[in-house]
Amino acid sequence: MEGNFAQATPISKEAGAIVKQHGETAVRLSICYSGPHAGQLFIGIVFADWETFGRTQQALAADANFQRLYAQALRHVELQERSLFVTEDL
Repeated sequence: MEGNFAQATPISKEAGAIVKQHGETAVRLSICYSGPHAGQLFIGIVFADWETFGRTQQALAADANFQRLYAQALRHVELQERSLFVTEDL
């Protein structure tokens, strides 16, 4: 995402709390400091498994408070792309 980290932080914290209520494990807001994406913001959300991911996505789509925050966030940042990663703890 492109946008202002200071403006995105409080909205992300509030939205992150809602996402956690629906089953995710962790939410992280990051700013890239070097490389081709320097200055861009990244949000990482960790889910235990695909089932939890699907259930949470459905719940967030129906959560009016989350949708309000998402719309508010889009006034401060521009969504550039979405990516899904499957990771393994080492």
